[in-house]
Amino acid sequence: MQGKRLLSALIGGIAALSMAAPALAVMSNPNGWFLEGNIGSTKLSNKSYNGSSSSSGVGYNGNLGYKFMPYFAAEAGYFRYADTKITSNGTTAGTDKHYSWDIAFRGILPAADTGFEAFAKVGAERISSHTTIQNSTTAANIGINSGSHSNTGLFVGGGVQYYVMPELAGVVQWQRAYGNSSTGTMDLISGGISFMFE
Repeated sequence: MQGKRLLSALIGGIAALSMAAPALAVMSNPNGWFLEGNIGSTKLSNKSYNGSSSSSGVGYNGNLGYKFMPYFAAEAGYFRYADTKITSNGTTAGTDKHYSWDIAFRGILPAADTGFEAFAKVGAERISSHTTIQNSTTAANIGINSGSHSNTGLFVGGGVQYYVMPELAGVVQWQRAYGNSSTGTMDLISGGISFMFE
Protein backbone atom coordinates (compact mmCIF):
# COMPACT_ATOMS: atom_id res chain seq x y z
CA MET A 1 0.00 0.00 0.00
CA GLN A 2 2.81 2.40 0.89
CA GLY A 3 4.52 1.66 -2.42
CA LYS A 4 1.32 2.36 -4.37
CA ARG A 5 0.82 5.72 -2.62
CA LEU A 6 4.41 6.70 -3.35
CA LEU A 7 4.09 5.69 -6.99
CA SER A 8 0.80 7.62 -7.35
CA ALA A 9 2.46 10.73 -5.93
CA LEU A 10 5.41 10.42 -8.32
CA ILE A 11 3.19 9.90 -11.36
CA GLY A 12 0.98 12.80 -10.29
CA GLY A 13 4.00 15.07 -9.90
CA ILE A 14 5.36 14.20 -13.34
CA ALA A 15 1.91 14.66 -14.91
CA ALA A 16 1.45 18.04 -13.20
CA LEU A 17 4.88 19.16 -14.37
CA SER A 18 4.13 18.13 -17.95
CA MET A 19 0.80 20.04 -17.96
CA ALA A 20 1.94 23.10 -16.03
CA ALA A 21 5.01 23.79 -18.14
CA PRO A 22 4.26 23.06 -21.81
CA ALA A 23 6.42 26.04 -22.79
CA LEU A 24 9.40 24.25 -21.26
CA ALA A 25 8.90 21.12 -23.38
CA VAL A 26 12.09 20.36 -25.27
CA MET A 27 13.58 17.49 -27.19
CA SER A 28 16.18 15.42 -25.41
CA ASN A 29 19.84 15.43 -26.36
CA PRO A 30 20.25 13.16 -29.43
CA ASN A 31 23.07 11.18 -27.82
CA GLY A 32 25.16 10.87 -24.67
CA TRP A 33 25.39 9.09 -21.33
CA PHE A 34 22.40 9.02 -18.99
CA LEU A 35 21.90 8.20 -15.32
CA GLU A 36 18.43 7.24 -14.11
CA GLY A 37 16.99 6.66 -10.63
CA ASN A 38 13.55 5.15 -9.94
CA ILE A 39 11.47 4.26 -6.90
CA GLY A 40 8.10 2.50 -6.77
CA SER A 41 6.07 -0.59 -6.02
CA THR A 42 7.40 -4.15 -6.42
CA LYS A 43 5.58 -7.44 -6.90
CA LEU A 44 6.79 -11.06 -6.64
CA SER A 45 5.31 -13.86 -8.76
CA ASN A 46 6.25 -17.41 -9.80
CA LYS A 47 7.37 -18.34 -6.27
CA SER A 48 5.36 -19.87 -3.44
CA TYR A 49 6.13 -20.40 0.24
CA ASN A 50 4.77 -22.71 2.89
CA GLY A 51 2.86 -20.54 5.33
CA SER A 52 1.82 -16.97 4.48
CA SER A 53 3.90 -14.36 2.69
CA SER A 54 3.78 -10.64 2.02
CA SER A 55 5.96 -9.43 -0.85
CA SER A 56 4.57 -6.05 -1.92
CA GLY A 57 6.31 -2.86 -0.91
CA VAL A 58 8.78 -0.21 -1.98
CA GLY A 59 11.70 -1.00 -4.28
CA TYR A 60 14.20 1.02 -6.25
CA ASN A 61 16.32 0.88 -9.39
CA GLY A 62 19.28 2.70 -10.93
CA ASN A 63 20.30 2.62 -14.60
CA LEU A 64 23.43 3.82 -16.37
CA GLY A 65 23.28 3.92 -20.15
CA TYR A 66 24.35 5.48 -23.40
CA LYS A 67 22.01 6.94 -26.02
CA PHE A 68 23.57 6.29 -29.43
CA MET A 69 20.91 8.17 -31.42
CA PRO A 70 17.40 9.59 -30.77
CA TYR A 71 15.86 6.12 -31.27
CA PHE A 72 18.28 3.69 -29.61
CA ALA A 73 20.18 3.28 -26.32
CA ALA A 74 21.82 0.57 -24.21
CA GLU A 75 21.87 0.42 -20.42
CA ALA A 76 22.88 -1.55 -17.34
CA GLY A 77 20.76 -1.51 -14.19
CA TYR A 78 20.55 -2.61 -10.56
CA PHE A 79 17.28 -3.39 -8.71
CA ARG A 80 16.51 -3.83 -5.01
CA TYR A 81 13.01 -5.15 -4.38
CA ALA A 82 10.80 -5.16 -1.29
CA ASP A 83 11.55 -7.94 1.19
CA THR A 84 9.15 -10.88 1.40
CA LYS A 85 8.13 -11.78 4.95
CA ILE A 86 7.22 -15.44 5.49
CA THR A 87 4.90 -16.08 8.45
CA SER A 88 2.98 -18.90 10.09
CA ASN A 89 0.27 -18.41 12.72
CA GLY A 90 1.31 -14.79 13.19
CA THR A 91 5.02 -15.56 13.71
CA THR A 92 7.63 -14.43 11.19
CA ALA A 93 9.64 -17.47 10.13
CA GLY A 94 12.03 -15.68 7.79
CA THR A 95 12.67 -12.99 5.21
CA ASP A 96 13.43 -13.41 1.51
CA LYS A 97 15.42 -10.58 -0.09
CA HIS A 98 15.51 -10.10 -3.88
CA TYR A 99 17.78 -8.07 -6.12
CA SER A 100 18.85 -8.17 -9.77
CA TRP A 101 21.26 -6.80 -12.38
CA ASP A 102 20.43 -6.32 -16.05
CA ILE A 103 21.89 -5.33 -19.41
CA ALA A 104 19.31 -4.13 -21.95
CA PHE A 105 18.72 -2.37 -25.26
CA ARG A 106 16.20 0.47 -25.36
CA GLY A 107 14.12 1.44 -28.39
CA ILE A 108 12.87 5.05 -28.21
CA LEU A 109 9.96 6.79 -29.96
CA PRO A 110 10.07 10.60 -29.52
CA ALA A 111 6.82 12.56 -29.86
CA ALA A 112 7.99 15.57 -31.88
CA ASP A 113 7.94 18.98 -30.17
CA THR A 114 6.19 17.71 -27.03
CA GLY A 115 9.08 16.71 -24.77
CA PHE A 116 7.64 13.18 -24.48
CA GLU A 117 9.38 9.92 -25.42
CA ALA A 118 7.95 6.41 -25.24
CA PHE A 119 10.39 3.53 -24.88
CA ALA A 120 10.58 -0.25 -24.64
CA LYS A 121 13.55 -2.33 -23.54
CA VAL A 122 14.67 -5.93 -23.65
CA GLY A 123 17.78 -7.70 -22.41
CA ALA A 124 19.17 -10.23 -19.95
CA GLU A 125 19.18 -10.16 -16.17
CA ARG A 126 20.62 -12.00 -13.19
CA ILE A 127 18.13 -12.23 -10.31
CA SER A 128 19.03 -13.42 -6.81
CA SER A 129 16.99 -14.49 -3.80
CA HIS A 130 18.43 -14.77 -0.28
CA THR A 131 16.36 -16.28 2.56
CA THR A 132 17.28 -15.68 6.19
CA ILE A 133 15.63 -17.39 9.18
CA GLN A 134 14.22 -15.28 12.01
CA ASN A 135 12.48 -18.01 14.01
CA SER A 136 14.09 -21.43 13.57
CA THR A 137 11.21 -23.38 15.16
CA THR A 138 8.54 -21.78 12.97
CA ALA A 139 10.77 -22.10 9.90
CA ALA A 140 11.34 -25.79 10.56
CA ASN A 141 7.62 -26.38 11.04
CA ILE A 142 6.79 -25.00 7.59
CA GLY A 143 9.92 -26.28 5.83
CA ILE A 144 11.70 -22.95 5.21
CA ASN A 145 15.49 -23.07 4.93
CA SER A 146 18.06 -20.30 4.73
CA GLY A 147 20.02 -20.02 1.51
CA SER A 148 20.56 -18.20 -1.75
CA HIS A 149 19.37 -18.88 -5.30
CA SER A 150 20.20 -17.11 -8.58
CA ASN A 151 18.91 -17.33 -12.13
CA THR A 152 19.71 -15.69 -15.45
CA GLY A 153 16.69 -14.84 -17.58
CA LEU A 154 14.83 -12.38 -19.76
CA PHE A 155 14.49 -8.72 -18.82
CA VAL A 156 11.77 -6.45 -20.31
CA GLY A 157 10.35 -3.03 -19.63
CA GLY A 158 8.58 -0.01 -21.05
CA GLY A 159 7.46 3.49 -20.18
CA VAL A 160 7.38 7.18 -21.01
CA GLN A 161 9.55 10.13 -20.10
CA TYR A 162 9.04 13.89 -20.29
CA TYR A 163 11.94 16.31 -20.79
CA VAL A 164 11.88 19.70 -19.06
CA MET A 165 15.43 20.34 -20.28
CA PRO A 166 17.47 18.55 -22.94
CA GLU A 167 19.35 16.82 -20.11
CA LEU A 168 16.58 16.24 -17.54
CA ALA A 169 13.40 14.12 -17.72
CA GLY A 170 10.78 12.63 -15.43
CA VAL A 171 10.23 8.90 -16.05
CA VAL A 172 7.33 6.48 -15.40
CA GLN A 173 7.96 2.83 -16.26
CA TRP A 174 7.36 -0.87 -15.65
CA GLN A 175 10.27 -3.34 -15.57
CA ARG A 176 10.28 -7.13 -15.12
CA ALA A 177 13.07 -9.61 -14.29
CA TYR A 178 12.00 -13.16 -15.18
CA GLY A 179 13.29 -15.76 -12.71
CA ASN A 180 12.47 -19.38 -11.94
CA SER A 181 10.52 -21.01 -9.10
CA SER A 182 13.55 -20.70 -6.77
CA THR A 183 14.08 -16.97 -7.26
CA GLY A 184 10.66 -15.79 -8.39
CA THR A 185 9.88 -13.19 -11.06
CA MET A 186 10.00 -9.55 -9.96
CA ASP A 187 8.16 -6.47 -11.23
CA LEU A 188 8.88 -2.83 -10.46
CA ILE A 189 6.38 -0.10 -11.40
CA SER A 190 8.13 3.18 -10.71
CA GLY A 191 8.60 6.88 -11.21
CA GLY A 192 11.95 8.62 -11.34
CA ILE A 193 14.37 11.06 -12.94
CA SER A 194 16.78 10.66 -15.86
CA PHE A 195 19.78 12.94 -16.34
CA MET A 196 21.93 13.05 -19.50
CA PHE A 197 25.55 14.14 -19.44
CA GLU A 198 28.57 14.26 -21.76
